[in-house]
Amino acid sequence: MAKILGIGNVVLDIILQTPHFPHEDEELRAESQRYEVGGNVCNSLYVLQQLGHDTTIMATLAADTAAKQLLQGLKAKQISTDHIQRFIKGQTPISYVLQSRQTGSRTITHFRDLEELSFDYFAKAEIEQYDWLHFEGRNIENLSGMLKIARTFLTHQPISLEVEKAREGIEALFPLANVLFFSHHYARQKGYQSAEVLIKSVQSLAPKSQLICTWGTEGAWYQSAGGQIQHQPAITIDHTIDTLGAGDTFNAGVIDALINQQPLNEAILSASALAARKCQQQGLDNLMSTPPAKRPLANVKQLNNSKATIVPCDALPHSVILIRYQEDIKAYQNNCPHQDVPLDEAYKIDINPFEKTMKCSVHDAFFTIKEGICVEGPCLQDALTPVPIKVDAKGDIFLAEA
Repeated sequence: MAKILGIGNVVLDIILQTPHFPHEDEELRAESQRYEVGGNVCNSLYVLQQLGHDTTIMATLAADTAAKQLLQGLKAKQISTDHIQRFIKGQTPISYVLQSRQTGSRTITHFRDLEELSFDYFAKAEIEQYDWLHFEGRNIENLSGMLKIARTFLTHQPISLEVEKAREGIEALFPLANVLFFSHHYARQKGYQSAEVLIKSVQSLAPKSQLICTWGTEGAWYQSAGGQIQHQPAITIDHTIDTLGAGDTFNAGVIDALINQQPLNEAILSASALAARKCQQQGLDNLMSTPPAKRPLANVKQLNNSKATIVPCDALPHSVILIRYQEDIKAYQNNCPHQDVPLDEAYKIDINPFEKTMKCSVHDAFFTIKEGICVEGPCLQDALTPVPIKVDAKGDIFLAEA
């Protein structure tokens, strides 16, 4: 077990799952809402904690209610808050995240009204007690001094720097880190068309550093100091559920492997597998638990035209309604759009075989079996959320791949 200090940002993530990414000026009902402790370094520390390390966050917090919520969340995730700089003025940073069920993508709008970590606060910390320091590439004016102090006082401990955005002056910091994590967002902002081109360009700025650049579904490119640029393809997965924090998970996987003296190519491979696992679940909780075997929602033999079958689904925020319609099978999330309750909350879902409708037991809303549209009731013209499914040769019904 290593002691790891992460220096960066702590954010309250408000995550709305939507059926698809909204069009401009569209009114779209979210399928679920959840609150999470977020921030790139914070996410990486949580994964490292699950990998067996002792993690500490150094960041700033406000004095509002949201800050208390974040402190409670950090404690629950067993991330030490011994190095939190508090400010009376300002508000807790919040990221509003739209998570598309259709693709698994996440789109983030960030609000920040809080001072960044000060150089003086960092300088007072006993950083020598830690085995690894991981910095988020922000707050460049103060970060420069922090990295220089770290290079001066640390004798053998590695320093990693995440470079996610093209902030002014960040390139001057590259030689101060042993490991550099580049995002494809940074590369594109700087005009690079590929990860390989980025690494070739950065080599001269940080000749003694290990360079890593992820490029979404294309995988990761990397180079050891003085070595050749290599490529690790992304791990193929059947169904993408949630990509929020996948990059932070990848970074944590690399750090963990390097701490355990694995060569860089093995570190990249294990980190890619860890990030792929994260993409197949909601959030970061229980990331190290063995993923359950893929199992069907039901079998077509269980279904008929006159009864709705309700089945649980861990990959979705609600259970799933399955019902036959002519020669087809229809699947919808079991959630009435009127007040976000299951259609069978009060009683079973009544089926009208003549009108071919399903009735919500709570609000007396009637939905067409064919398209899930409300044709009578308080949510007129609203629709149930369809669930993409596929049926194998045995008649087993599975979630369709994203």
